[in-house]
Amino acid sequence: MIRCERFFAHNELRNFSYLIFDDKSGSAWVIDPYEATPFVDYIKKQGLSLKGILNTHQHFDHIRGNQELVETFNAPVKKLNSSENLNLGEGHRLDILSAPGHTADHQVFVWNGPSSSPVLFAGDTLFNTGVGNCKNGGNVDQLFETVTTLTSSLPLDTILQPGHDYLKRNLEFALTIEPENSVIREQLREIEEDPLKRRPFTLGEEKLTNPFFRLPEGKEKETFIKLRSLRDKW
Repeated sequence: MIRCERFFAHNELRNFSYLIFDDKSGSAWVIDPYEATPFVDYIKKQGLSLKGILNTHQHFDHIRGNQELVETFNAPVKKLNSSENLNLGEGHRLDILSAPGHTADHQVFVWNGPSSSPVLFAGDTLFNTGVGNCKNGGNVDQLFETVTTLTSSLPLDTILQPGHDYLKRNLEFALTIEPENSVIREQLREIEEDPLKRRPFTLGEEKLTNPFFRLPEGKEKETFIKLRSLRDKW
């Protein structure tokens, strides 16, 4: 069976990192390791074989654990081209998609398998109830195009796995945009303090709360850019 473990860094940036592995063959891949130690401990305890490290982009907090993992397991940092895919075994694959906006070189990874919902490892492109910022070398026009493409091309049951836990703050911002949105209010009431105890949301659920998905017809790009500017200052 192909499995995924999510790791939370408990740092100020609230990073998520991921380990995808085949529990039969032991082949494993790490995505965006903020720190290496939890991965080293888990991989050794489970008897896994690290095949490589994938990074959605090159910001320090997404590659911070790379070097120690390379040195510990002699596993490469892999940079795959967009439209390539990685064979995970048992009919599962990881599709690599270009996703510029937060950075020019940003990629996202989509795990597809037989009889299961897709899983989107979104890095800093999509968050729960939000999208990435464009403050450090990003381009908001590109981000708009990327988000529009992802949300229109991926099925509604796609599970979102973001690069950071900004859920509470993003829900609070979303409520200032849509104060009458009862779904946002309900999620704020029920939010688990521990990010690892929360179930992941699908893109369909995100479309009920994420203001960057809920854009007025005919003014989509204009509104998206305005929302991103408002969120930057909020």
